[in-house]
This record gives sequence, structure tokens and C-alpha cells, in this order.
Amino acid sequence: MKRLLITAAFLAMASSAHAQMGRGPDLDLDNDGKVTLAEFKKVQADSMLGRLDGDKDGRITKAESKSMEALAARFGGAKATTRIAEMWSKGDANKDGALSRAELDAGSKRRFDQVDANRDGWLSKDELATMRQNRGRAG
Repeated sequence: MKRLLITAAFLAMASSAHAQMGRGPDLDLDNDGKVTLAEFKKVQADSMLGRLDGDKDGRITKAESKSMEALAARFGGAKATTRIAEMWSKGDANKDGALSRAELDAGSKRRFDQVDANRDGWLSKDELATMRQNRGRAG
């Protein structure tokens, strides 16, 4: 039963991450065909806080992210574990052991800038498709 619950939790997180990371309508909050940095940051941070901020204080602590780390290690192996360690080293700018909304937004901006290939300040369907294809790769 415990294994079934873990699998169900992983599938729910994977589904949420899939929606967060690639589908235009999920990111394009005003349905104008463009995903702006503001939309991208809102969806990214809201999604992570909603899933991982157990005490709803607007920050994700390392303790709160342990379930994500355990699932990543179990289902994604060393590569996924390395990605989470990178998230913490890059994301926790003030090294207080928690990711604040500002730190999550800064991470979203880094990802947005990587995906915005033509540097026009918004993400097109093609750029979102490329992001989906590259999901999980280092960068």
C-alpha cells in the first residue's frame, strides 16, 4: 500500500510538473498566445509553493522538499538527485536553507532567459516545445 501511495504521489507531481513546464495554455494566463516572464514566474513559483510549502509560509525549506528528493532519487536516479542539488545551490541565494518567493522567481527568470531563444521577452509555442524537449537536461 505504501508503495502505491508513493507511486500515486510521484505521478501527481509529474503531472503537475508536465503542465507547468510545457503546455502553452497552462503558462499563457491571459490567453494571448505569448508567455511573458510575469506569467512564467507566477506559474512556476505558484506550482512549486503549492506542492512543497507544507506550512504555507511562502518558503520551501529543505525539510519540506525531502519528499521531492526521495522521489527523484527513487525514480530519476543520480541525475535527478543532482538536478535537485543544483536547484538548491543555484536557488538558495542567501544560503538560509529555504527557497523564498524571490529566489523561486529568480530561478524562473534564469529558465525563461534560457528558453527565450530570440530574446524578444516572451515565449512562443516553438520555444515552449523546445523547452519540453529539453526538460530534464542540464542547463
